[in-house]
Amino acid sequence: MKKILLGTGLILTLSTAFAATDTQEATPLTNSKAQAHGEAHKNARPAIPLKKPAEGATARGEGSGIPKANAPEIKGQERAAAREAKPHKEPKLQGTPK
Repeated sequence: MKKILLGTGLILTLSTAFAATDTQEATPLTNSKAQAHGEAHKNARPAIPLKKPAEGATARGEGSGIPKANAPEIKGQERAAAREAKPHKEPKLQGTPK
């Protein structure tokens, strides 16, 4: 019984020690030729400053904070207004059907 427990403990200890070793994914190589080549290309790119938006401009580029409606939005609003303009029947208040 003791041999089985010691053997199991030894196997568990060795397996955790094997699994704990570092991999290239966990600690990537930083001194490889490919890494140096990529860093050289990154540093060779020209630094382009970000464009500042015009005074009062929004994300869509309009000058005011109110966005302009496009053609599908306008058509949808017209259809909604036409539906609302139709006469509606008021529901009759009745009791529970017998």
